[in-house]
Amino acid sequence: MQSAGDSIFWKDCQKLKKHLIKAAQCNGLQRNNFGMNPIIRDLQTAVIVAEEIGMKGSCLIGIMLHEIVKSNILTLEEINAEYGEDVGSIIKGLVKTNELYSKSPAIESENFRNLLLSFAEDMRVILIMIADRVNIMRQIKDSKNEDDRIKVANEAAYLYAPLAHKLGLYKLKSELEDLSLKYTERDTYYFIKEKLNETKSSRDRYIASFIEPIKKGISGRTEL
Repeated sequence: MQSAGDSIFWKDCQKLKKHLIKAAQCNGLQRNNFGMNPIIRDLQTAVIVAEEIGMKGSCLIGIMLHEIVKSNILTLEEINAEYGEDVGSIIKGLVKTNELYSKSPAIESENFRNLLLSFAEDMRVILIMIADRVNIMRQIKDSKNEDDRIKVANEAAYLYAPLAHKLGLYKLKSELEDLSLKYTERDTYYFIKEKLNETKSSRDRYIASFIEPIKKGISGRTEL
C-alpha cells in the first residue's frame, strides 16, 4: 500500500488485510480466463490508479474490495458501515458496469461507450476500469490463450483506448493502442517498430535542431 501514501488510514489497512485474507482462505474469488489471481490483479490495478492516474484513498480500497462484494463474501451494506459510503459507491459502480459489460454483445460501439459512461455515474469508476484493462494488457504478453488475448486486445482498442482519450489519459491510451496492435497484428507492429528505430537518429537530430534556437532565445532573455 506504499502507493496510497497517507490517503488510507492505518485502521482501514488492517481491515482491508483481514478481508483479503478471508477471501483468499475461502477460495471465493474466481480467476479470469488468463488464470490471473484476482487479489494480485487488483493490487496491480491499484498501483496504476495511484501512480499513473493519481487517484488514491477510497478508490484504492474500492478496487481491492469490489471482487469480494461481487463474490458475495461481503455486502455493500457491510462495506458502507466499515469503510464509508464513498468506498461503497465506487464498488457499486464497478459491480454495475461489470454486469452491463458482461451482458452487452456490442461493446465496441459508440453507443455502448456512452451507455457505460452514463451507467457508471461516478467517473472514477471508468478511470479504474481503464487502469484495470491496462494492467491486463501488460500481464498477458506471454499468455498462450491466444483467442482471449485477441478478444481483450480488440476491446482495448475499440472501447478502452477511446475512453482514455476522452478522459485525457493520453499515455495510457497510446499504450493500449500499441499493445492491442502488438497482440492482434504482430507483423505490422514489429514492422512499424523497426522503421521507427531506423529513423530515430534523424528524428532526434531534427528535434534538437528545432529546440536549439528556442533554448538560445530563452537564455538570451534570461541574461537581460
